[in-house]
Amino acid sequence: MDDIYKYLLVAFEEAELAKQEGTFPIGAVLVDNTTGLIIARERNRVFSSCDTTGHAEVNLLRAASDRLIDLSTKQFINNDYTIYSTCEPCPMCTCTILLSGIKKVVWAANDNTFGAARKFKEGPHFSEYFDTISYLATPYPELELKQRSMIADFYTSRGYVDTEWHKELS
Repeated sequence: MDDIYKYLLVAFEEAELAKQEGTFPIGAVLVDNTTGLIIARERNRVFSSCDTTGHAEVNLLRAASDRLIDLSTKQFINNDYTIYSTCEPCPMCTCTILLSGIKKVVWAANDNTFGAARKFKEGPHFSEYFDTISYLATPYPELELKQRSMIADFYTSRGYVDTEWHKELS
């Protein structure tokens, strides 16, 4: 098993916890590329914490803030970290990642509705900033299918059965 797959599976452990808590089943892990150590792991907590900003990637960066910000100098710390997420980050998460200085993002499933990382990187928005970050989208078809199934099940439990996530499974 390669490292990318290994870290995505850890992110899926967090997604499973989010699912059990009744919120969007999305998980994320922050890894130090130099040491291979997991710095933080988090999950979506929008409904479990009643926090509209409680997305997995935002929670992850909050949990790792002491590794991203030097309070004594009031500056961001240069890092060689990668975020592994089960789902493509939304606009809020994408911009939070960009502002945090993270250099790479890997996700298991594209989000064609709210996913923003690809759109921002490929579009004219903030292009000078997005040139500093790379991403790897959906490197494993079986993990993409797993994420799509989890989100489709979440929407089904809320009475929505005809979403993008359902259509992609057909």
